[in-house]
Amino acid sequence: MLKKLLQCLGLASLILLENYSDFLAGGGTARMHVPFALTGIVLAQVADILLLALLLFLVIAPLSRTKLYPVVRLLLAMGIPLYFLARVKALLPFGLPPHFAPVLTVVWPGLLLALFLWRKQWYRSAMVFASNLGAAFAVFAVLSMAQLLMLLAWKPGSHQKIAAQEPKRDHARLVWIVFDELSYNQVFEHRASGLELPNFDELRGESTVYSDAQPIGLHTVSILPSLLSGKVVDDYRFRWGNTLDLHFVGEHGWHPVSGPVSVFGDAQAAGWRTAAVGWYNPYCTVYDGSLDDCYWMNWDKIEGPMAQNQSLGQNVWMPLSQLGRRAVSSKAADEFQCDFDVKQHLRSEQEISGRAMAVVHEDQDDFVFLHLGVPHSPNIWDRKAGAYRAGCGGSYLDGLALADRELGKVMAMLKASPRWPETTLIVQGDHSWRTQLWHDLPAWTAEDELASKDGFDQRPAVLVHGAGQRSGVVVSSAWSLIRVHQVVETVLQANESRSQGLHR
Repeated sequence: MLKKLLQCLGLASLILLENYSDFLAGGGTARMHVPFALTGIVLAQVADILLLALLLFLVIAPLSRTKLYPVVRLLLAMGIPLYFLARVKALLPFGLPPHFAPVLTVVWPGLLLALFLWRKQWYRSAMVFASNLGAAFAVFAVLSMAQLLMLLAWKPGSHQKIAAQEPKRDHARLVWIVFDELSYNQVFEHRASGLELPNFDELRGESTVYSDAQPIGLHTVSILPSLLSGKVVDDYRFRWGNTLDLHFVGEHGWHPVSGPVSVFGDAQAAGWRTAAVGWYNPYCTVYDGSLDDCYWMNWDKIEGPMAQNQSLGQNVWMPLSQLGRRAVSSKAADEFQCDFDVKQHLRSEQEISGRAMAVVHEDQDDFVFLHLGVPHSPNIWDRKAGAYRAGCGGSYLDGLALADRELGKVMAMLKASPRWPETTLIVQGDHSWRTQLWHDLPAWTAEDELASKDGFDQRPAVLVHGAGQRSGVVVSSAWSLIRVHQVVETVLQANESRSQGLHR
């Protein structure tokens, strides 16, 4: 019985691995993107492993004493490896051949059945080996739970910094907006029929538009630090003390990130008040030293489904109920997961957008950096109803409509400010619409399929409205996205030179 209990513990840890893999080895990937302590999440992950192990044991142990057990054991041996492969294939560091899973689904059970019927001794030897291997996986379970429990000691950095109210001043202004996953192709070049983006069109008419912006990565976690540092990042490490180290393309070693060695530090050194409001990346933690005003948030799900705004009981129950739901209907499980993702992403975006609009409206800060989580999937807007969604069903086109709406709010406030004639506005995507990532996920819609029929277009949208610019210009030559950093530095330096001239 003890051996069976160990087998069930190891099996439970493998079944749930997809839920907590980001928390292993220090959990840097998970810690970097959560603004609050992980206590409830960690305890729920450990509880799920133990509860699932107990449930498996309560089912298998009584069966092992019946005459049916040889057949049950055969069925388990057929099904467990296939189920495990389906659960963890997204975690593998390599891709599987297209027909590997379907072929294995036929070959593996057939092989075991052949051994069971005609090679009894070989079959018994295989079962002994599998039994010992299953018990050995209990060591993996214990080590996994130990690593999870270590995260109880982690303390997150600050997610906000509110500057004292100061009188508005006569100073140039730079507002830099990153819309996550904003595609030039979808916004301007091959816009879907019937999709109206009036604010992007208006801004295009008075900005420099880069129609062939070349990406500097595929993931926000490295692209945004690249833009803020001016060097392309190809790897990163988020340390236990909430510090970020970057590895730059073509350079040796790791480089610690801080406010003074970023564009925020350059702005403060040039006499600009700085503000950042962003989604997903820990701006207030990493760049705190050079930000006068800051807010970042991310309520999007932790693999599970789990969320920091749920109770411990909810976080324990939901992943287990999702396992049961998936056993009955994959479609129902996908719909549940998608609705959950929409709910969490909506909360993130509403908080980020609300704080972003407040910063722009208050007009306290000179250099304002905004990173908004739209039109990034899952899509939370219904453009036909003109309202946020309660669940799944939105497409990337709905996300673009919401991005246009957010842009319109910002532009209205900027143009109402006396500083508008001296305001530089940068609007860009950190990367384009990554159709290859979303295509097979539950949030993908028929409208997404139609809009993406021409395949992945790698160009993010980039528009730069120079202070006082009244006409549109299109730059059609290839233009690396990292050059946005140079645009920002040029604006900062130009204003610093002007200020020095005024005080001579």
